[in-house]
Amino acid sequence: MLARVLGERQTVGIDIGHYSVKMVRMLHTHKGEHIVLSADLEPLSEGIVVDCSIQDAEKLQEVISKLFARSMIEEGVAEYIASINGASGVLVDLMSAKVPKNANEDAFLLQMVQTKPPFDDPDNVLDYQVLSRNSDEVNIAAVAVKNAQLEDWAAFFTRVDKKLSAVDVSTFALANAYTATVEAEDHDKSVIVFNIGEKKMDAVYLMNGNFNSYRTMTSGALDSVISMLCKHLNIDAEKCHTIFETGDTSCVDGFSEAEVEEALKISYEEIVSAIEFGIRYFSSLDNAENPEKILLGGGGACLPNLTSYLSERLGLSVETVNPFRNVVCDSSVVGDKGMSLALSNIYAPALGLAMRKF
Repeated sequence: MLARVLGERQTVGIDIGHYSVKMVRMLHTHKGEHIVLSADLEPLSEGIVVDCSIQDAEKLQEVISKLFARSMIEEGVAEYIASINGASGVLVDLMSAKVPKNANEDAFLLQMVQTKPPFDDPDNVLDYQVLSRNSDEVNIAAVAVKNAQLEDWAAFFTRVDKKLSAVDVSTFALANAYTATVEAEDHDKSVIVFNIGEKKMDAVYLMNGNFNSYRTMTSGALDSVISMLCKHLNIDAEKCHTIFETGDTSCVDGFSEAEVEEALKISYEEIVSAIEFGIRYFSSLDNAENPEKILLGGGGACLPNLTSYLSERLGLSVETVNPFRNVVCDSSVVGDKGMSLALSNIYAPALGLAMRKF
């Protein structure tokens, strides 16, 4: 109660992927400061969550409960925001409208969105965000999600005794983490942010620093890299993740570092193809500009030498989002040496969720 009186609030971002659940807790002070109080994750067994659909609610509840037990969040002091997988039928589009004088803007814009195919599906839940206003014209980003999908997630969090304040798309949360922490001189650049997850890759195009469009890739996820490495190096998925998380290419018995690095390059081809497709797609849109930079986030952002390999292949600057380098963290979060680049990008979507304030 005292925190509320002082104007302080906490938000907890919960990013549920196919491989793990990530949680970031942030304090918003009355002075406008944002401080990360905790960052934690818990692995998920195969098949618990498939394409944003909960297949085993009991096991997922066990994982979420472990995270909350470790975080020890005081009851009633935090807002909870969860992300969903954009590959699961989330629709996003830019729209413009002139709102009639004396009209209820919110009702008018929602009605307008509802008349535009494919947003006109009665089973969709609609929402929008105002991006800009020009005289009497309003420019918005409209979003539609299947009602049953949102109901499933809302029911799940009710089951774990947590009421969600908002539901976001993981890639939008990643873009939010980037725009909120990027250096000022880079804020207005046109970039494409690729979220490389365990089972999916999707991307958001920011033109001049503002949302422009969103796309789900049909290939280029981490599992394609893992499949190739297991085949070429005769290792299992767990060993692959050890290589990804540590960058240690000397840990594979019977293979030299050079041989492991060559196998990695071969396994990156599907990622390269997916990103090339994404660049062509976004560049072909009306009024689009060629991206000045490519940014990688998610679990695949720190694959060994991936950024340099992509930069060489694409002829563009390629970096990871790495938002924790420009956000204040409690010492218990980062330790003496700070947060590793791999973890910074793994936690990035959850950080983007937690950076919302209500």
